[in-house]
Amino acid sequence: MSGRAGLVKALVVIGLVLGVIGSITAWFLSFEGYLPGDAMVRTWATAKDRPSDDKANDSWVVGDVAVRSRFDAVTGFGIADGQDGKKLWEFVPPGRAQICGSAPRADEGVLLVAYGTESSATSGGSGKPAAPGKGKGCSTVIAFDTKDGRELWGVPRTVSGGRFLGGEFLEAGGGLALVEHERTEQEARTPGGNRSLRALDLRTGKARWTAAVPGACGVWDTFVGKEQVHAVLACGGEDADDPGSDSGGDVELMAAAFDRGTGALKWNVPIDARRPVSTDSTVFIESADPLVLRVVRSSNSNSGEATGTFVSFDQDGRTRPGIELSGDYGQIDAAEVVGERMYALAWTYSKGRHYRLVAFDLKTGEEVWNDELDEPAAGLAVRGDRVTVLCEWSTQASAITELLVYDAGNGEELDERHFREEAPSGYFFEHDGRIIVAGAAGDHAFTAFERW
Repeated sequence: MSGRAGLVKALVVIGLVLGVIGSITAWFLSFEGYLPGDAMVRTWATAKDRPSDDKANDSWVVGDVAVRSRFDAVTGFGIADGQDGKKLWEFVPPGRAQICGSAPRADEGVLLVAYGTESSATSGGSGKPAAPGKGKGCSTVIAFDTKDGRELWGVPRTVSGGRFLGGEFLEAGGGLALVEHERTEQEARTPGGNRSLRALDLRTGKARWTAAVPGACGVWDTFVGKEQVHAVLACGGEDADDPGSDSGGDVELMAAAFDRGTGALKWNVPIDARRPVSTDSTVFIESADPLVLRVVRSSNSNSGEATGTFVSFDQDGRTRPGIELSGDYGQIDAAEVVGERMYALAWTYSKGRHYRLVAFDLKTGEEVWNDELDEPAAGLAVRGDRVTVLCEWSTQASAITELLVYDAGNGEELDERHFREEAPSGYFFEHDGRIIVAGAAGDHAFTAFERW
């Protein structure tokens, strides 16, 4: 009997050891992306990009085409089944011209880009740009059909100097192409309002309207909504047209809405009714339906900390309760607005960044749900009723190795996956069940991963 008991005991010990080894093996396989049902595997990658200085570098996924814009070319890649990132078309600007601007969104399969030749010449000792020569400055706007790269139309853009001033001066949405023209000093002094913001038909380039921008205001950012065209305007002072100016309190940033059919001004209100938002602040549009502005009043580039507010407006220009950039939830980094919800990645610092995924109600400014993430977050995307987050390996390593999916309604975790090969960045798109990740300059333009 004692021999049989000893044998049973030995078998139990062996079983426990094997169970522990099996658990460790399963954890390792899952963590490294080799366990079926837990993995993200690479299915294809485009050819490696050429070295770049990163000028005007942006990416879009439109239908079954992924598009990459660089300073020297705009390229479309096929991402439908069987295309595996194959190059479909490419536009190279003529001569020594460079891609110097693009619309952040593509609409109806149309992408807007601008090109031109930069000149650093200045006028006398003023330090201001000299009058541009022919073809100088970011002076040509073209529209592409993203499916085949066909040029649909092109229009000249008025520039006040030969330098690339940066900023977003193109926008597409609701069948409209918005082009913001630069104003010369003489035009800025001419009575009759500011005629710099013009709308064209997105597919034909036919002129639709000129926005009724007040003459003392310059246009800094635009976003086409379902019912209105929204804009951030800088009003008052000589530098209202220049997003790079340091005019401080002389110019106040305002929120405005224009009629989408006519360009008539519907309202133009202060972003903050109590404290004017000066051009020392950074303001850009997060969403148009409803209008949500990210207002950064001050920031520390070393720590990444910033003070400011997400300001939401109703359709009549009335402000709603704001959401602070920094609160008990931490410092908000990335954010995405869908309907009346804003989903944000917020971090606190303790031997590295520790992240939370937070959902806010834009009508009340209150938290709806708040989930702690085990690893640092690298990217966020919201599609339908799902929130997808890419995470890094640890607070001490920046390799992107994990994908998490949450229910947008209640924050419940629905899926956790591990990348067999690390993702090249946190900037990604979802397409037919795959994750399409945009690469950095000099790397693969796009890499596709799928669940396994």
